Amino acid sequence: MFTYFIRFFKKAFQFRGRATRGEYWIPNLILAGVGALVSRKGGEGNPLEGAFTAVVMIPSLSVTSRRYQDAGITGWYQLPQMLSFLLLPIVFMKFTKKWMKITAITVMAGVNILGLVFSLMPSDGDNKYGRKPI
Repeated sequence: MFTYFIRFFKKAFQFRGRATRGEYWIPNLILAGVGALVSRKGGEGNPLEGAFTAVVMIPSLSVTSRRYQDAGITGWYQLPQMLSFLLLPIVFMKFTKKWMKITAITVMAGVNILGLVFSLMPSDGDNKYGRKPI
């Protein structure tokens, strides 16, 4: 378990290759808990929260890219996931029609649920992104 966490930071700038489900989920769950504690302790304008985000952002993008590639999906799929949050202001604008709000929420949810499904998919032997991880 701890080896996955170390590997998370060791392979921080390695966007090629593959990552197992354990290599993806264990560090992400640990860091989600740590992030919740950091944001809870600091209060408003917490500088630790920004530092924590800066430290884990690139490794998170890297491991997600490798996880998707392990499932046979390009790591670039993260881009529509990140860009989907640009639709969030539409949801809170008063002059926006109801159908536009529903569409924005549906697109954001659909793209991110699909990303979750990709991260849960099992490794299926060797693929174009490399050999099956051990």
